[in-house]
Amino acid sequence: MKKLIKKIFFLCFLFAIPMFAEEYYEVVVLGGGPGALTSALYLGRFGLRPVVIEGGLPGGLISQSHLVQNWPGEAGISGLQLIEKLHSQAEENGSVFLAEEVIDVDFSKRPYTFTTRDLLHPEKVRKIVASFCIIAMGTRPNRLGVPGEEDYWGKGVANCAVCDGPLYQDKVVAIIGGGDAALLEADYLSEIASKVYIFIRKDSFRSREEQRKKKIVDRPNVEVRYLTTIKEIGGNKDQVTHVIVKNQGKEEKIPLDGIFLAIGATPNSHIFEKKLALDPKGFIQVGRDLQTSVPGVYAIGDIIDPIYKQAISAAGDGAKAAISAHKEWLSIPKKELAKKGGKEPSINRLKVEEVQSLSQLQKIIKESKVPVVADFYASWCAPCKMIAPLFEEKANEVEKSFRFIKVNIDILDNSYHIQSMPTVILFKEGKEVTRKVGTSEISNFLQNLF
Repeated sequence: MKKLIKKIFFLCFLFAIPMFAEEYYEVVVLGGGPGALTSALYLGRFGLRPVVIEGGLPGGLISQSHLVQNWPGEAGISGLQLIEKLHSQAEENGSVFLAEEVIDVDFSKRPYTFTTRDLLHPEKVRKIVASFCIIAMGTRPNRLGVPGEEDYWGKGVANCAVCDGPLYQDKVVAIIGGGDAALLEADYLSEIASKVYIFIRKDSFRSREEQRKKKIVDRPNVEVRYLTTIKEIGGNKDQVTHVIVKNQGKEEKIPLDGIFLAIGATPNSHIFEKKLALDPKGFIQVGRDLQTSVPGVYAIGDIIDPIYKQAISAAGDGAKAAISAHKEWLSIPKKELAKKGGKEPSINRLKVEEVQSLSQLQKIIKESKVPVVADFYASWCAPCKMIAPLFEEKANEVEKSFRFIKVNIDILDNSYHIQSMPTVILFKEGKEVTRKVGTSEISNFLQNLF
């Protein structure tokens, strides 16, 4: 009897909330893709009020897919639309979402501590405490590591066709890679570009979808180059103009306007090194119930899966992990846990001016008496949606010193040379003085804008 009482006391101690904790949740979900959102949905319906730390790419890699045709019940849906549906359903069932990224974890004692950083305000760092965790942080796209790649990133080199593909209407582009991801990019880009090269390092595709492969390869504007490697990416300082490839010992300079990488991915597991068991390639190791080497910490989706890498398998993992976590939660005696509030109060803000036409944009830039900050965005661009709150916040902060406007690229011709999204341009006295591309560059620029 004494041993049982001691055990119950010890378990209750494990789940006690440290006084210094900023915020406590029963479960933290790390990631924002289909697996994370499915976990959040199940956990919310179990009444566990999960907090979802979405990370740097809300929605995960599938949010960049222009067309998903293998999600059950959907004959065809964009990745972004699918994520929006899952996100709404999880939120309606009690999930809390934070636009933050986890930068450190402490699994040495339970409840566990997670240090997060606000994506739009990098100086804001806080700690969140939770008794359970589901890791769904996926993978990050690989880079080529060749000369010119970094110089022209966002200036013709990208890894998201659905984000930047519409900017290459009737232009020549290349896709690097021979897997299913490369075929998806080619399928989309071949409907937009005048010419699509597919450069494959090996002598065949690695795709499992034979029907899709045949359909794409047979298109008249698609050319496949096997046994071909990229040696260098070149341009005119402002944008990509060509690529140098090597095939069977011979080098060739091929003129083109854009390059899209689809060469695999690396698991986002670096912050878990020496804290969880990983395999030699960095994938998190789990058991049958998807629990990691630390009790109460589960991992799902691409971060544990070097083989299937499917949205639907990640979602299945998410359901399993949530059920496993809930089962463990029910089995442990707990006393009532005090929780601090979750969401910041809403603030009434002025709306950023939306430009309706190219002529209006040109007039604003020419006639404005203060510098103009223009956010060039697209409705299908997930990172654009991520930048929008920070852009609006900064517009209110420096209202009299700058004029903030939003420009949907659908109203543009090519006069402003937008090659990647989101793009923010600062104009002074009718001339462009600064251009920033991507969420990181734009966030830093806005933070330092006075």
